[in-house]
Amino acid sequence: MNKEVLWRNRISNPMLQWGVTALIGVITIIAIWANQFARPEKQMHGNDVVWFTAAMILLSAVVTQFGTLTTEVRRDGFHLQFGAIGLLRRTIDWQNVAKVEVITVRPTHWGGWGYRWSVNKNSNQQWRSATAAVLRKGPGLKFEFGNGKLFVVTIDDTDNAMAAIRRVMDELPPA
Repeated sequence: MNKEVLWRNRISNPMLQWGVTALIGVITIIAIWANQFARPEKQMHGNDVVWFTAAMILLSAVVTQFGTLTTEVRRDGFHLQFGAIGLLRRTIDWQNVAKVEVITVRPTHWGGWGYRWSVNKNSNQQWRSATAAVLRKGPGLKFEFGNGKLFVVTIDDTDNAMAAIRRVMDELPPA
């Protein structure tokens, strides 16, 4: 496997990353504060508060990971990973790619931000599955595979990404 990186891009969505984390923090504080007004048999006591707080911190850490997306064009495929630790990773093998094109990605088309799955109709009115890594509205790439499936990813610098992809695709042996 050739791990040489021909193009790399890192984007983030601060609203998803820190806005949702702040919201989780506010909800945690309100829940702990409101706990004192609950009936005694319904209140959280001792370790319950600790476990609840730990769960909210873990949830915040997971949400923060989905606020950053790193994409790379390599000779062995198109690689993407969410967050610094790569909680979710995907590699697209060039042998499976039939077509790549630049598009404008709209989160509303995919049901919001994050890693999304959808079913839609192609130009022949046939159903096909599609996945997307969407962090914001704007430029992105649409990969069409030989099996009819789609993958869409939000990126910056689509011109250089496409140049690197064309370079790799031109070097591939004919199918």
